[in-house]
Parts: sequence; structure tokens; C-alpha cells
Amino acid sequence: MLFTKNKFKYFKYGAFLALLVVSISSCNKFLDLKPASEITDPTYWKTANDFKLAANFFYQNTLDDPHYSGTNNSDNMSDIAFGTQTDAVSAGTYVAPETDAVWDNAYSWIRNANKLIQEGSNAELGQDIQPYLGEGYFFRAYNYFTLVKLYGGVPIISKVLLPSDPEVFSKRADRAVVFDSILRDLNFAIADLPVKKDAETGRICKEAAQAFKARVCLFEGTWRKFRGLTGADSLLEQAYSEANNVIASNAYSLYEAKGAESYRYLFIDATSIDNPESIIVKKYRTNINVNGWAYGVSWGNLNPTKKMADAYLCKDGLPINKSPEFEGYDSCRSEFYNRDPRMTQSIIMPATKIIRPQFDTYQPQWPGVDNNRNVNSGYMLYKFISEEPTPGDGGGEFDWNILRYAEVLLIYAEAKFERNNQISDADLNISINALRSRVGMPALTNSFVQANGLDMRTEIRRERMVELAFEGFRWDDLRRWKTAETELPKSQLSIKVTGTQWDSKKITLDGSSYTSYFYDLGEGQLENGCKVLQPASQRTFDPEKNYLLPIPTKQISLNDSLEQNPKW
Repeated sequence: MLFTKNKFKYFKYGAFLALLVVSISSCNKFLDLKPASEITDPTYWKTANDFKLAANFFYQNTLDDPHYSGTNNSDNMSDIAFGTQTDAVSAGTYVAPETDAVWDNAYSWIRNANKLIQEGSNAELGQDIQPYLGEGYFFRAYNYFTLVKLYGGVPIISKVLLPSDPEVFSKRADRAVVFDSILRDLNFAIADLPVKKDAETGRICKEAAQAFKARVCLFEGTWRKFRGLTGADSLLEQAYSEANNVIASNAYSLYEAKGAESYRYLFIDATSIDNPESIIVKKYRTNINVNGWAYGVSWGNLNPTKKMADAYLCKDGLPINKSPEFEGYDSCRSEFYNRDPRMTQSIIMPATKIIRPQFDTYQPQWPGVDNNRNVNSGYMLYKFISEEPTPGDGGGEFDWNILRYAEVLLIYAEAKFERNNQISDADLNISINALRSRVGMPALTNSFVQANGLDMRTEIRRERMVELAFEGFRWDDLRRWKTAETELPKSQLSIKVTGTQWDSKKITLDGSSYTSYFYDLGEGQLENGCKVLQPASQRTFDPEKNYLLPIPTKQISLNDSLEQNPKW
């Protein structure tokens, strides 16, 4: 079922192998006490430091989930980004894999959490290990949330199993039961963890667990609301309650150290260990564990689509189809003028000179030139690109934000609105307007929405789309809102070519000349004058199937009790 025959061997000894890895990397003193090959239950779990070393494992490993944590390209699975090739999930052509690292790793890490919780519950070390016990509960919830988002209901394993235990062949628990277990673990974590000011820098604290619980509750609350399932209201209330707890704690604040450019720099700040906006981060340090994210996006692994570019408001707070300030598409740059500053801090305006990690000097940026390998999209990602020239080992020291304070503000606003189908201006000021203020955008108010024929839900979702762009949220959002069936089958488009400067053979801006890759494109490569990344005819979404991913087929074959998701 969850474990192959070979995994049974790991099943018995895996926790200690994980502890060995952490011990080697984290504590030389520990190695001096006992040969690594002799780490066993009778000699371990004796001191608070043993529990700390066990908890360290999760920071290095669990935060590297391939789809949802650490640096990733998962927005290519949605409608706002396009990589160097078609994404099968986004296109609806994904097939059930034999194995899936997300499934395997999650259950491996859940086992380690179970071991930590079990030993901590039986230990007589009292308050000394309480924070690490809280981390065990937190990371168990973290991994179950990853699983349930992807697959729906999954087997719940809440103890350290032996190969002979019948739970090895457990059935899938109901989705609601899994979420109950996640919330129960997060409540235990919140009770056990220290507040931020008392916590070791970089470790999960009480406020971080509250912020993550807010994320969990918003996801499931909206999932249930838009499917008419029970429990939505309670989850939405918990979402904004926990978000409010984090806001009221004053433990975090928005990063504003770089003035008008703060939004861009918060992602590449080399001093991000002290970033006031960071709540849960994956830490990177040169020559130890480098962040190669800047290299990946510089090569064209994650490119904005026209859907994303068009989402940015004009500086008057109106969408481009309503604002007199929108300057259209005539030139390569005109669509960037008079827009939300987050647009030019996330997408490179053509011919802008920047330093990429792959070279040492400022150079003008054009699609397909130098290190911009993907010329399918005329939009080039700027967000996350480091200003460190040729950093050591292909990466930088800036951390990757898994959960930041801006998300908490967005959760607060959305949960408030979805619970009551309305939101006050006071609540908007606490949340969305704090984000807009950072970049100099006008406030969102109920009167502004009404006067301009806007829709409040659309504007709240737009703010989330813009603020969290390319951070890996969009596919989850489309699924929980039940709008994936509408948005994902549409054509994926890029820049407007017909009737614009892009359709010139040679383009010159600021003394930089560019031989356009988009000149004289054939009709099959254009739709409404825009470059086609993938036509709608090659995209599909089955609402009875594609809202969940398939369970790996090998797991189904190993466990007769494990049922596959519908239509997979």
C-alpha cells in the first residue's frame, strides 16, 4: 500500500537514518558521543537536544516538497505562467504516474513526525521538549495538507507502524476526517510552540502555526463553499480568526526597507533571515545550501502569460478595460505604463538593463536573447532574479518564502468576504489596502467598487493573484474556487503582436536593437493578434476528474483497499 517491500526496511529504521543525517550536519558534539551506527532508541531521545536534532530534519527536508514548498515552477500548472514546454496538468493531459515523490516523501516525513510525537509524549523532559513536540505536530499537519490538497482523502497514519500492523493497508479516510486531523494537530502545535519573540530564529513559532492554520482553513473553507459542502462557514471563521491573531500579535510586518522597490527586493534580500515579512522560509546560504531559483527563472522556466500581464490594474485602481490611463499595446512597452508597480517589479519591461545571475554586467533584456531561452512568451520574469552576478554554486543567499505576512493579510480579506459575502472598508484597510499602500496604489473601497461597476470578489482575488504571482498559489486557487474548469481550457496567450511594435522585424529601444522572434508570425501562431503559447484546442479540463491528481498506480497495486480518484 503506502510502502513497497523495500520501504518496510526503511519503515523500521528510517527515523534514525533521518536523525543521523541531521546529526551529521548539525552537531559535531553529538557525533563524538557515540558512533553513528549505534544510534538506537535506548541511546537516543534522552535530552532536549536529541529532540531538537530530530526536529531539524523537517526544516531541511519537508520544506522541499516538489509541488508546494520551496522554490518551484508550479504556477506553470495554472493559467498565469508558461515554462519551456507545455505543462501536462495545466493542459489536462496529465496521466496517472506509477510513483510520485510527493506521495512517497509526505508519508516518509509523516512517519518521522509520528516518531517525534511518540517519543515526546513518552519522555519525562517536560517543558524542555515542548517546542519540538509542537514542531512534530506542525510538520505532520503540513504534510497531510499537501496530500489532501492534491489527492483528496488519504490514509491517516498517526503512529509509528511496524510491517505487521494492519494500518499498513489502511483505506483512504474521508476528506473531512483528514482535515479534522490536520486542524487538531495544528491546535496542538499552536499550544506547544513558543511565541515568535521567544523562539529560535528560523524555527516554527506559535504565530507561524496560526498563519498556516489560516491558510489551511481558507483553502478548505472555499473548497466546500463553492461545492455546497457542509462546514464551510466554520472553516472561514477560523481562517480570518487565525489571520487576525497573527495580525494582532505584531510579530510580523510588511517589508518596506527599499521604499518604492520593496516588493521586488523582499524576494532577493540577502539579509532575509531578518525580513519582517517572512513567516515560514526555506533557508539558503552560499556554499552550504544555495538558492538556485534565480538561475532557473533566468533561463525561462517560468514565464508570465498575457492573462497575468492583463491582471495588473492601472494606477487609478481600475482594470485595463475600464481605465483611461491604459496606453494599449502599440509599443513593446506601452502596456507597462501607468500600471500597478508590481507589474514592472515582476515582469521585465523590454530593453530594461538588469544583471542576471549568468552574467556580470547590466544588459538590455529581450525575449530569446542571451540567457532568455524561452521565446515562446514575450513576457520575461523579473521577480526572484537576483542582482548577484555569477553567484557561487549557481545560487544566492536569499531565502524562499513559503508563507509570508502578505498572504496572511490576503487570507483575512478573502475569508471575511466569503464568510459574509461582504467586507467593510475597515477590514479592507487592515488587509488589502496595506499591500496597496506599499506600492503606492489607491485604496480599494466599497464605494469605489460600486461607482465603477466592479465586483468585490473579483478585486479581492485579483489582489491575491498580483501579490502572490509566481509563488505557486494560482493552481490551488483555481481549484478551491472551482473556476479551473472555466479558466484552464482557455488558450494560453502571450504578447499582442498584430498591429504592435513586436511585429516589426527590428525593434530599437534606448539604443538597444532586437531582431524580433515574433515578426510575421503565421495565422496558426496568433489568436486575436496575440502570440499563442497553447491553443484551447489542445487544452481540456474534466471537472469530474481534474480537480484532484491521481494516486500513484503502484500504491493502488500494493494495497487493495486504496481506491483511485474518479476517472483516473
